[in-house]
Amino acid sequence: MSTAAELPALLKQLREQAGMSQSDLAARLCAITSTTTVTRTEVSRWERGRRRPEAWLAALAAGLGVERAVLEAAAERDGRPALLDAGGMCAQPVAAEALAAQQTGTVETGDEWTRVSELLRRTFLKRGVAAIALPAVGVGELQHIAAALEDARRYADAALVEHFRSCIDEAAGLDRTVGAAAGIPVVLGLVTAIDQTARDARPEVRRALVRTAALAAELLGWFYRDLGAGRPAGYWRDRAMEWAQMAADSAMQGYVLLKKAQAAWDERDAVGMMAFVQAVQEGPWRLPPHVQAEAAQQAARAHAMLDQDANAMEAEIEQARELLTEATSSAGIGPHFNKALFELQVAICHAEVGSPDRALELYEANLTQAAFSKRDFGYFLSLKGAAYAAAKDPDNAATSALSALEIARATDSARTHREVLRVVGRLRTWQQRPAVQELRQAVLT
Repeated sequence: MSTAAELPALLKQLREQAGMSQSDLAARLCAITSTTTVTRTEVSRWERGRRRPEAWLAALAAGLGVERAVLEAAAERDGRPALLDAGGMCAQPVAAEALAAQQTGTVETGDEWTRVSELLRRTFLKRGVAAIALPAVGVGELQHIAAALEDARRYADAALVEHFRSCIDEAAGLDRTVGAAAGIPVVLGLVTAIDQTARDARPEVRRALVRTAALAAELLGWFYRDLGAGRPAGYWRDRAMEWAQMAADSAMQGYVLLKKAQAAWDERDAVGMMAFVQAVQEGPWRLPPHVQAEAAQQAARAHAMLDQDANAMEAEIEQARELLTEATSSAGIGPHFNKALFELQVAICHAEVGSPDRALELYEANLTQAAFSKRDFGYFLSLKGAAYAAAKDPDNAATSALSALEIARATDSARTHREVLRVVGRLRTWQQRPAVQELRQAVLT
């Protein structure tokens, strides 16, 4: 064992030497502390340096079979400044080297960075903000942000709005790489900070801040949706709509309705899905072409689910294809909707209308790991498994679903896990086949 390692590397080294997985260590810590709050995801964050577990050092020492002093020494070596949440746990750790770099390329001293970091920490905690992500900006900009949070009327401006939006983008990036759970604390902190700052900001800045709060709330709605938490997901979509209305952001209002339609799909609520999509298509929302294309695609799926109307479905798909061709940029709301995603959404339509072979052709042509994040690849892989089951190909259905299950667990995607369970249900007829039995066993373990 190398005792000179920094804490993240040392934790991973000790865990592997003990023959434990991250889930094993999380379970052991829960047993030691008589809590249920430590998860595999949290252990992963500690080992990647995304959070620092100072409050858990005693339990970690007991669980890993080392002296607490060993971990404390490693924590001191891993002395990068980080913002702490109200419980003493670290939020997103921030590399001092990146954060201290000024626009001019000069580097601030460690003492100055420490002073500003502490200023920000006190400011956020006083306002009830548990965690917030910080992009790589200089000390002067950080002082500006802290001042704006303390005196919004004087200091809140376009630069602060841009900072908050960059934080939202970073949280969305966490979702794509490690799953939705990683971004929730960051965005909850952002929503609190934005909302409180907007209350005291000048009118010309307030509207931009409220519009930004709507973006953050919609992202939270998505995070909770992927985690299978329907009630908080619905709450945050409603807050996003409220803030979009306050900001007179017509496009965002229409976009939130589209997100409600997608949530109805999760429940296979075709009537609700069609109602929301019609509200999107017929409302005065001034949506960009790529979002209109997504709405048309959702309408196609609703037609397939409601009345198996292939002609109506194809008409909406063709309209969506034309709108997507017209789109010059997918920037702004709905930046994720592109040609590859569109083709997979079309595959879902064909599966729903009873043409699984056509759906499988589209999955084969468009579902690649290069085109999608790990979590999204797993989600569509589960739907591909459902198409195989509908095509009476149980072995490929089970194989696809098993791969999707592994990804769902790695990314904490309850939405994907739910689709895998649907595939298991469709495979009851073939439950004696080895591949299906392997899938069923994997689901149960």
